Amino acid sequence: MLRRTLSHRILLLTVAAAALVFTPAAAGTADPDAFSAGRNAAAWSVHARLPDARTPAAGPLIAAHRGASKYAPENTMAAFRLAETMGANFIELDVRATRDGRLIALHDETVDRTTDGKGRAGELTFGEIRRLDAGGWFSPAFRGERIPSLEEVLDRFGGGIGLILELKQPSAYPGIEQALARLLTERGLDRPERGRIIIQSFDTGSLRRVRELLPNMPIAVLVRPRRRVTSRDLAEYRKFADAVHLPGASARKPVIRRIQSCGLSVMVWNIHGERQARRLLRYGVDGILTDDPLLLGR
Repeated sequence: MLRRTLSHRILLLTVAAAALVFTPAAAGTADPDAFSAGRNAAAWSVHARLPDARTPAAGPLIAAHRGASKYAPENTMAAFRLAETMGANFIELDVRATRDGRLIALHDETVDRTTDGKGRAGELTFGEIRRLDAGGWFSPAFRGERIPSLEEVLDRFGGGIGLILELKQPSAYPGIEQALARLLTERGLDRPERGRIIIQSFDTGSLRRVRELLPNMPIAVLVRPRRRVTSRDLAEYRKFADAVHLPGASARKPVIRRIQSCGLSVMVWNIHGERQARRLLRYGVDGILTDDPLLLGR
């Protein structure tokens, strides 16, 4: 009840004061021992490379999936700000490219579901996309929210709260890896000690290109639902990645331990229930991706 009341109060505060800028000034300094007692250091190398990642005294990292998307329209600045003020360790967002090469935060291939417009992102210019309402579909209180550019997100949150950037269908946007690398490098966010950024994707070819462009950037392989991760897979992942991000249905204790024993971190997506989240805690996962940053009562 306390968590539900707190969630409601935070949502009302955010809607009423949408113009406020939230800062991560209250964040504490991360202690590597806080991830999982007794864990081999190599098993959370991706997180060890992200100092001051706002890790609480116990429990894994909490990543807000598309921002605090339970409370605000996904992949908008409103959802990202709310995730920050709710105490998430990371904001996870999806990255696509427009027709004129701008990188934007958008999950779907089209803008149809989450805006008042229609069309594929890759067939629209940034100016056309920017005119769309990306909040009214969720609630009238968020009418006027826009699809943000990745530059906007990096300029607001880069160097503060951690960011997990997911490259969506990168093969549909030739050169997206180079564009991403340029944006990060221009801002000095290509260094883990400065940016605290993880790049993830289902496309391992794209992740290999990112590794070549950004050799120090933490990289995570996303695993599709119902896909079994084999020993051969893990041997390949270790060549270019630091972490494996599992779907909830695949996150069984032996699987998690096997991945971690290979020196790879494990985060689990997309977790909606507290009971499941706490079970994963007992299994020793390194992080959880969830629509609700308050899932564990922070």
